[in-house]
Parts: sequence; structure tokens; C-alpha cells
Amino acid sequence: MKIPNTLFFRTASTLIISFLLLSLIILASSAYFVIVPVGKRSADDLAALLVLAAQTWVELPPETRPDFETELMHAHSIKLVKAERPLDAPMRLQFYIYQRLLHKALEKRLGGDKEVTMGADKNQPGWVWITIPTVENALQFGISVERIGARPPIALLAMIIAILVLAIGTALIIALRISRPLAILSSATTTVGKGRDITIGEDNGADELVALARNFNHMSHQVTELLENRTTLLAGISHDLRTPLTRIRLALEINADSIDPAYRSELENNIEEMEQLLEQALLLARGIDKKEPLKQRDLVSLLSTLASQLEAECLLQHPDSECEILFQADNALDNGLIWALPEQSLLRVLRNLVENALRYSDNKPISIQLNLQRGYPLISIMDRGPGIPEKELEAVFRPFYRLEGSRNLKTGGSGLGLAIVRQLCQALGWKITLHPRQGGGNEARLLLAFEADLAVKTEQDSCISCP
Repeated sequence: MKIPNTLFFRTASTLIISFLLLSLIILASSAYFVIVPVGKRSADDLAALLVLAAQTWVELPPETRPDFETELMHAHSIKLVKAERPLDAPMRLQFYIYQRLLHKALEKRLGGDKEVTMGADKNQPGWVWITIPTVENALQFGISVERIGARPPIALLAMIIAILVLAIGTALIIALRISRPLAILSSATTTVGKGRDITIGEDNGADELVALARNFNHMSHQVTELLENRTTLLAGISHDLRTPLTRIRLALEINADSIDPAYRSELENNIEEMEQLLEQALLLARGIDKKEPLKQRDLVSLLSTLASQLEAECLLQHPDSECEILFQADNALDNGLIWALPEQSLLRVLRNLVENALRYSDNKPISIQLNLQRGYPLISIMDRGPGIPEKELEAVFRPFYRLEGSRNLKTGGSGLGLAIVRQLCQALGWKITLHPRQGGGNEARLLLAFEADLAVKTEQDSCISCP
């Protein structure tokens, strides 16, 4: 069994162990310095009374002994009778400790040669009987349970239960007060890291937590404002750059006859590359469509259709290239796989991954596979290109990061395709990873790890500063 590694478990276990050790020390100290000495004193006083009563009874004339027995009963709640039969029941467990103390006190006062027995009489419940030998015959003293009073085992058990309940309850409350705000803050930071605005409660609680919540909300709003400003800036730049590009393209069309065809083709290719770069940069800045609803879709049908569409588009754009995209689903998915997802975001991610694989596939087939991993859809996109060095598998997700030679000497791409994929996956809670493919090439694995409502919440009911 794996021990939880959460802050709540660590804090609670530390506090519980500390409280239990402290309680154990207090119990041991109380027992050694208070309970045991008081019990010994009480047992010694009772032993002295019993021995004195036995000696007095022996010395009294037979005719006065009944009066002495009556007086002993009225004054001390102690019965005194001649021992005519042995005791037929053992002592109660709750009086065991006191019995041992009383037995030692009696033996000490009577001497080691006289045997003292203790027990109970089934015919007289509620009484503890002690047999003390005398010169004439043995006497039995009955002591009322109410007179003994002390029940150390029960008292100790009650104290242990109370301490356990208080220690565990206090530890859990303290651990919850510490871990709950941090858990809420951790969840909120994850949301901010996905580019979403969020506000956490700052109503009441400790001053430090209120200040933390207030500062976090301020930071969250600043981050959102920066992202919005970035989007606005890039949108403006894109618009301003597209206007002169359109003019250049129009000028090329008007003066087509006076421009060298090869030079014209090169200019048109450059313009197209610039437009694609602007489009991808703007797409990266805008990020995910935060209002896209979830839709129930058959992933098998969706991926099969996408593979056919991308293959057709590739053949249309590059008629001289080998554009073959194969789709295969696990045998367990013969009847399809219905899943709730943001369809357009998924298609955008898959399109970028497939186009990236086609760009570096060296005209070899691309494979798209659909499987289940721990109950979640796992989409794999595999190529047989030169592959990516293992140390670069994570770096290629950074914006504008391009490998040496761009994995292709002619078309290295803009360096934004995988960055857009990573941003979308992070925002949607999906997991995207790259792996070297056995036999050469690269494999992109997309795990749709969450089937949940992905709508952005600008307000959160949780409050990190609430007690």
C-alpha cells in the first residue's frame, strides 16, 4: 500500500504522532507521580483499618462482637463475618490494580507468613471480600464497591480514548486548515497557468491568508490583462502586415507580364510563408476558444474522417508527393468510442500534429492509432521521418524553437505548430508527449485525460482564507 504524499496526510500524521507522544508522557507522568502514590496511600489506609478491625474483633469478648460488627458496618461500610467457606468468584477486572496494592499493603502489615486472599461472593454482588487469618480463625471483610470507588483501568481507558479522539480530531482540523488553502491556491495557479482568469475568495480568515488571496487575485488579473494585451498587439501587427502583403500580391498580379516568372514565383512563396507565420502567431496568441462547448462524438468516426480529409488535402497541395495517412483503432473499439470533447480544439491539435508529421515524413506513410489507456482515449500519430533527438523532445514545444536544419533542409516550418498544440492541450487538461518511434521516426501521443466541463470559471466559490 502506497503511503499518501499529500500535505494534508503529512501534517496530520506529524501532529497525531506528536500529540500521542505528548499524551503518553502526560499519562505516564500522571500515573507514576499521582495515581500510583494516591492508590498506594488509599490501599495502605484501608489495610490498616482492616488489620486493626481484625485485631480488635479477636480481643473483644464474644458477646460484644456483634455490636462491633454493626458499628463497623455503619461507620465504614465494611462487613465482618467468620470465614466459613472459600470465596467462589474472582475479583473484577476494574479493581485489579487496587486489589494488588491492597494485597501488598495487607501482607506488609500482617507479615509474610499469613496468606491473604481476595475475591467475590456470587450471593452478594457489589461487595469485595478479603480473607484475613487470625489467631482463632480466619475473618472475611466485605468492602462495598462504592467504598473502593477508584477504578484505574476504566479511568485509564477513558483517558486514552478521550486523548485519542482529541488528538486525532485536533490534528485533522489543523492539517485541514493548513492544506485546504494551499490546495485551493494550487488549483487556482493551475488555472492561471492555462491562461484563464480566476478569482478566489478573500472574505475572512487569518490576515496572512487574506493578504495572499488578495495578492493572488491581483496577479491573476494582471496575467489575464497581459495575455489580452498580447493578443491585441499581435492582432494589430497581423492586420498591419497583411495590408502591405496584400498590396504586394496585388502588384505582382498587375505586373505579372513584366516580372520574371521565377522571381515572381519566389515572391509569391515568400508572401505565402509570411501569411502562414502571421496566422500561426495570431493563433498562438489567442489560445483556446474558451467558450467552445463539449460535444458527444464518436472518436473512431471522427479520426477516420480526419485522416481521409488530410490525405486528400495533402495530395491536392502536393500532387507529386506520397501522402498516405493510415488510421487504425483498437479491436475493442469496433463499435466506436463516444466521448465528450471540444471538437474544434481537438481537430486543431490533430491537424497540427499530422501536418507536422507529413512535413518530416520523407514521403512515407503516416499512422494514426486510437487506443484506450486507463479508460481514456490515447491517440498516437506516427511518422517514419528522421525523428527528433531525445534531448530535444520537450524543447520543440517552445514557440519559435526549431531544430538544426529544421528536420528538413527545405521546409523547417515556423516553429509554432507544436507550441500551439501544447498550449491547447494544457488549457484542455490533455497530455501531449513526443517519443522516438521504434524503427525510426517520431510518435506523438495525445491522451484525452479528462471528460469534464471545460468552461472557464471567472469566479470560484472556494475561499483560501476562510477558517
